Amino acid sequence: MGVPFSFKIRKKYRALRFSEQKVADILLKGGYNPGELTIEFLANEAKVSQPTVIRFAQAMGLGGFRELKTALIAEEALQGGKNPGGGEKISYDVTPEDKLVDVPLKVISTNIRQLENTLKNLSVYELMRAVQALAGAKRVLLAAAENSCAVAEDMATKLIYMGIDAVFYQDVYRQSVFACNLEEGDVAVGISYTGVSESTVNAVRIAKEAGAATIVITNYENVLINRYADILLCSGNEPFLYQNAIFSRCSQLAIVDMIYTGLLVLDYGRFSLNLETRSMIPDLFVKEEEN
Repeated sequence: MGVPFSFKIRKKYRALRFSEQKVADILLKGGYNPGELTIEFLANEAKVSQPTVIRFAQAMGLGGFRELKTALIAEEALQGGKNPGGGEKISYDVTPEDKLVDVPLKVISTNIRQLENTLKNLSVYELMRAVQALAGAKRVLLAAAENSCAVAEDMATKLIYMGIDAVFYQDVYRQSVFACNLEEGDVAVGISYTGVSESTVNAVRIAKEAGAATIVITNYENVLINRYADILLCSGNEPFLYQNAIFSRCSQLAIVDMIYTGLLVLDYGRFSLNLETRSMIPDLFVKEEEN
């Protein structure tokens, strides 16, 4: 099966013009019958001109509206009649009528939607800046609280394995204290889905005031923690239920994996050697015990 057309839209979303993004928003929202879709309807719904709809199709690598309609019909057929945009069909609203047998579909579908939203909203330019900053950092502080702690722990572990001096403390007070000791050449990474976690915001603010570069991983563009971000990795602006606790990790962990992979691509020789060296540590322990 090929790549779904809706996935291609999300992948190219940030490269589209604003007017073309309005067309993409209508298609991703769903709620229409692709077989009955007309260029007039799509232009009116998106509040753009018909030539803009054609330019959107061309930006997606298609010849025009007819090919766009064909791609939408093909995706509907592959999905068994579901709207290509997905709409609310993959939301995580739980009702008393739900059955246990439906849980896997609900959870996996919501994770997919979260990841697609991240792909649509994340700035590749900001990701590149984050990778470059971490690659040249003397020290890295991870700041997070509550549900984001698991993500911070994962990122710290990955960076340490790559030979980057990274620390993460579960104690939020120690995070702020360590932030005071940072200086120019160091990096602080604040991870907060909502962007308003007081302890994480304070740690990032203190780190910035101390002279360190700051990277923020959050879900929203206009939140408190972003005031202190030199580099912003925003996973999207769509809230996910139930509430944020379950699915916030999905996009955050994906961004951490992007950073990890980006570091390898940036300097494969250096980081692959560090990973290989550190992967030998368990073998050394075994040999010492045998002796």
